[in-house]
Amino acid sequence: MNARDDKRTSEQDDRQPSEGAAVRSAAARSRQATRERLLESGRQLFAKQGLHGVTTHDIAHGAEVAAGTFYLHFKNKREVFREIVDGSVGELIECIESAVEPFVETDDLAGVVRAQVEAMVDFAEDHREVIRMLFSADSGAAAVGSDVLDLLASTIAEGRRELMAAGVAPKNVDPAVLGQAMVGMCAQVLSWWSEDPSRVSRDALIESLTEIQRSGTHPV
Repeated sequence: MNARDDKRTSEQDDRQPSEGAAVRSAAARSRQATRERLLESGRQLFAKQGLHGVTTHDIAHGAEVAAGTFYLHFKNKREVFREIVDGSVGELIECIESAVEPFVETDDLAGVVRAQVEAMVDFAEDHREVIRMLFSADSGAAAVGSDVLDLLASTIAEGRRELMAAGVAPKNVDPAVLGQAMVGMCAQVLSWWSEDPSRVSRDALIESLTEIQRSGTHPV
C-alpha cells in the first residue's frame, strides 16, 4: 500500500465513526418524535374519553404508528397517562416557584398568594386537556390525580413553612392544611372553569381565588 492509499484509508476511517454517529442521532430523533406523537395522542384521547375509555391501539392509531410500535415506548396506557400528568404538574410547580420568588424576596405575602393563583389559572388555561384528565370521573385517573394533587399541596405547604420561618407569614395556619385546602379549592374551581371559560373572566377568577385565600369569604 502506497502513501496515497494510506491517506485514503485514514480518511475513510475518520469518516465512518462520524457517519455512524449521524445515523444514531437521526434514529434517536425519530424515536423521540414518535414518543411525542404517542403522548400527544394520549393527551387528546384521555381528555375526551378518560383512562378506561382508551386503548393502546387507540393511542397508536392517533399517533399514526403501528400498534406494536406503542410497546417500544410504553408498557401500557397508564404509563402514558402518568408521564403526561407528571410532566405537566412538574411544569406547574416550576411556574409557581418562579412566580412567587420576587414576592418572597420582598416579604410580600399578598403577592405570593396572588402569584400562586395566577400560575394555577394560567396552567388551567394552557392545559385544559390535562385538567380534564385529572378530574374525570374515571377511578383510575382519579387515583393518579390524587397523587399529583398531594405533591402540589406539599409544594405549597413547604413554601408556606419557609415564609413562616422568615417571619413573613403568620403562624396561626398549619402549612399542611393550607396546602390541601388551596389545592382542593383551586382544583375544583379550575376544573369547573376550564370546561367553559366564559363562565367567569380570567381576571375575576384570579381576584376571587386570591381574596378567598387571603381573607376568607367573610373578612372581619
